Amino acid sequence: MTKTSPPAPVDESRLRPAGRATRTAIVDAARSLFAERGFEAASVRAIAAEAGVDPAMVIRHFGSKEALFLRAIDTSIGIGAVLDGPLESLGRRLVSYFIESGPISRRGTYLALAQAAHHPQVRDEMVRITAEAYIAPLAPRLEGEHRELRVALLVAQVGGLLSMLYQQEDPSLTSAGTTAIVELYGDAMQQLLTP
Repeated sequence: MTKTSPPAPVDESRLRPAGRATRTAIVDAARSLFAERGFEAASVRAIAAEAGVDPAMVIRHFGSKEALFLRAIDTSIGIGAVLDGPLESLGRRLVSYFIESGPISRRGTYLALAQAAHHPQVRDEMVRITAEAYIAPLAPRLEGEHRELRVALLVAQVGGLLSMLYQQEDPSLTSAGTTAIVELYGDAMQQLLTP
């Protein structure tokens, strides 16, 4: 028995206004449910119900749940502005940015990404984001050897912190004050940037 590929997603540029409205409703519903429930619990059927469309429309427009997820979730998490500031204080700024909630909870976004990371399409996107959003802008600003590796390790440290806070909900971190975490972990991360 051969496995069939999901249908190719609809080309957005060819949609009529009603089709664009349907697509927007699906993305909005997906964004909300992925952030609220995580990747696994936000089913295509639930997203379709929230958007007021048939589940087949979700697949017709996006091709797969993973493709819809990547369209709905801001995988870069708007990090550019944080990286643009002074290199000497970047460690603390990064920690502060990730542990303080923004308009849309970074916690929900992180958990959804972590749940979906085993899917090749999502994993490939996360690797691309690390390369484009972190390594490309930061590595040229660093001095010394292993610049790209140091930035990749910085991203790994952010991931470790978020895992302890949001997945494991480790009480030694969840009960600590934000200021202490920003100072201690930010200064540890800074060692990769300005050793």
